[in-house]
Amino acid sequence: MNRIAAVVKMHSRDKWSWFVLPWLILFLSFFVNFIIAFSINNDEGFTSGGLASIFIYLFVIGVVTIAQTFVFAVSLSIRRKDYFLGTAISIAIVSAVSTVILLLLGALEHGTAGWGFNLHFFHLAYLNDGTFMQQLWIYFSFFLHLFYCGFVISSLHRRYGRNGLYVFFIASFLVGAAGSYLLTYYRLWLDIFSWIGQYTVFQHSLWIFVLTVLYAGISYLLLRRATV
Repeated sequence: MNRIAAVVKMHSRDKWSWFVLPWLILFLSFFVNFIIAFSINNDEGFTSGGLASIFIYLFVIGVVTIAQTFVFAVSLSIRRKDYFLGTAISIAIVSAVSTVILLLLGALEHGTAGWGFNLHFFHLAYLNDGTFMQQLWIYFSFFLHLFYCGFVISSLHRRYGRNGLYVFFIASFLVGAAGSYLLTYYRLWLDIFSWIGQYTVFQHSLWIFVLTVLYAGISYLLLRRATV
């Protein structure tokens, strides 16, 4: 347990990467969008996708975390299992705190009619549908999903090196291209989008969490056999 706590402490010391930079990027995006909304200032309002920046950043953190900390942690005699669990606790804490802050900002934005200029940045239609607890889960699960999506890619690189990544991306491209061709050939795109559209974002987040668990499990198995 002490080693797991040591991993959590190790990650928390990098405050710039885990806590400062993601919010700096997000608020810079918000500032730009606020200026645009102020300039337009019409009844239709202005909806921005700038909120995606913090989710994308979590994906990037997932990619770079292993490269920055794995070898150092193992060199301190921290077991791979403890490193994985400590990292999992760290990202769970970051995701939970980020979720609460975003929902509070969304509530403030909604309560001020879009900061007085009908700007929709933190509070977005569809994404903020459902009860408060559902919204908490939606944000939290999306944060975890994107982190572990990057984390499993980094784990693959740690285990098999660049050649492993080349094989993975080439195989992914071929599967994606073949799937896209078949969907186009059989004219199934509209059916796919209709099927997706019949579910709420909360229901989608439940399926996404299943993928997150899968990514986490694969990452753990790869790191167990990763070399330093």
